[in-house]
Amino acid sequence: MKKENVISIKNYITSKPAEAVLPFSNEKNVNLPQYQVYVMKPDELALTLLLAMGVFFAIGMLFYENVVLSAIFSLAGFSYIPIRKRELLRKKKEDLSLQFKDMLYFLSVSLSVGKSFETALIETQKSMAVIYPDNSCDIMLEIEIMNQRVLMNEPVEKAFYDLALRSEIEDIKNFADVIMISKRAGVNLVEVIKNSTEIIREKIEMRQEIDNLLAAKKLENKILSVMPFAMVIMLKETGSGFMDPLMTTLYGRVVMTIALILVFSGLIIARKIMDIEV
Repeated sequence: MKKENVISIKNYITSKPAEAVLPFSNEKNVNLPQYQVYVMKPDELALTLLLAMGVFFAIGMLFYENVVLSAIFSLAGFSYIPIRKRELLRKKKEDLSLQFKDMLYFLSVSLSVGKSFETALIETQKSMAVIYPDNSCDIMLEIEIMNQRVLMNEPVEKAFYDLALRSEIEDIKNFADVIMISKRAGVNLVEVIKNSTEIIREKIEMRQEIDNLLAAKKLENKILSVMPFAMVIMLKETGSGFMDPLMTTLYGRVVMTIALILVFSGLIIARKIMDIEV
């Protein structure tokens, strides 16, 4: 390997990735798909908000037995919108990561038969269309964008790095870094892509194994999250006025409010415990 290539690799490894690798513009293109924020469609937003406010209104009626207080409490449904957006965004990124792994497999196959990187990317789009026939699929949109950029004489590594910037997915970032340093050093791209695919596959399998191990605990957590509300219903139905002071007096409603805060705090803590990143 040439001396200047060795120096280039050393500088890349010992410096910050974002500074060492990116010789391109860091500006966002608003016309391209973005993965930093999930944007809900109007009907999706309205339905989610309606359901969230309905659930909070029902909880308010259960704990306060007052329509006005329950209506005020139902406004807490707005706080669920950012939570739901984060959930949908996380799933979107997980799906894109899985799709990206499939893309790397077909890319390595095309490269292994001696095709150039640019030609292999076009062949990859054709192969991926068999698995993902929906053209609105994220990975199909991204491959189309890459191929259009390559046809406009943009470096292929720039196209990958742009996807890495927009998606903020670690696997894609690492692959973009590897592609860029490999193009500089002149190493075997086929082996690089095969190794990258294997690493991503192992990470995905590890993530799935952790999800399987946590599945039972997540089910227990869901059951336990319902228990406080079930207990209130049981006491109201069988207590013969035992809960009336808590529903009609000021101090009782303060106690019920504190109970609600504790319940939701427990749900948030349990959710964070179950949220394991690989």
